[in-house]
Amino acid sequence: MTFLAALQRATTRFALGLALVPLAGGAVSVADEVAAPASPPPFTLEEGRGHPLVGKIWSPVSASFVEPADVSRAVAKARFVLLGETHDNPDHHALQAHLVGEATKREEGDARTPSVVLEMLTRDLQPKVSAFMAEGGTAPGFGPAVGWASLGWPDFAMYRPIIAAALKAGLPIVAGDTPRAERREVARKGISALGTERAMALGLDQSLGATAEGEMLDTLEQGHCGLMPRESLTPLVLVQRLRDATLAHAMIEADRQAGQGAILIAGSGHVRRDLGAPWYLASRAPDLSSGGQTISVAFIEVREGENEPQAYAGLGAGAPARFDFVWFTPRAARGDPCEGLKERFEKQGAGKG
Repeated sequence: MTFLAALQRATTRFALGLALVPLAGGAVSVADEVAAPASPPPFTLEEGRGHPLVGKIWSPVSASFVEPADVSRAVAKARFVLLGETHDNPDHHALQAHLVGEATKREEGDARTPSVVLEMLTRDLQPKVSAFMAEGGTAPGFGPAVGWASLGWPDFAMYRPIIAAALKAGLPIVAGDTPRAERREVARKGISALGTERAMALGLDQSLGATAEGEMLDTLEQGHCGLMPRESLTPLVLVQRLRDATLAHAMIEADRQAGQGAILIAGSGHVRRDLGAPWYLASRAPDLSSGGQTISVAFIEVREGENEPQAYAGLGAGAPARFDFVWFTPRAARGDPCEGLKERFEKQGAGKG
């Protein structure tokens, strides 16, 4: 497994150990009344569909379940909306597309146009995105236009509803992630590879704190199934931080240019308030990301035998603040990722013999 492939796998597995953050009070300084919320799309996956949590949304504000309309109203009032997924779950992408539409709503006849920032596209792909938008492309053509098939993500068909929702609402689309060459430099040389000025501009001159960085390392170690020495994963923590900071930067810049806010589409690990992109939003733009102006929604797959939200990692009392809402969904069918990772490492080891 390549370094970048390992990082992507670990980032994806971030979505499997999720928790909540209290929803901040207040709202942005725009109209409080929004158009009537739409109903979310039905689920398509079968695995876990009968689980009692499927379709429910947990909020720590009331320590109870809330309705989809509550989430719709929250994202409509927020300046920054972060929608966390498990990458290979099509139901997550359908819900993201739904909330992209909900986030555009204001008073009747007064829609807004937040930029849609994609983790799946690195910043150097923005010229292709801009050319596609300038030509008035349609959703089916977006994948070919940006070379999606060569990027290593699940089939574009899963993400097409998000692009369709953005185009329907006339929303700008932004390539948000760190270019791979820059990730490799940081993995080899550390944050200093960015230079002092750029590191400060991204908020990477500030420490997350030993607890948060230790948790990132724990998650990466679990994501690699304990097959890599813990100390060898430290570069992955730095790269994860770089990516989170870059995604936040893309959101801030999009808002500065258009003044309409931004929506992030990313893996759930990236939308964690305690150590993901929201942490950098709060650090760099506290006036724009406080008082309910930043909303993080994580879509989480249910697990058999765990029927209470508190049974899921980090959802109990006193847990670190991570998300504003957790929306429970069916599971995507997949094999044991640890078996596949073990086979790859064994092949790599045999190749060196």
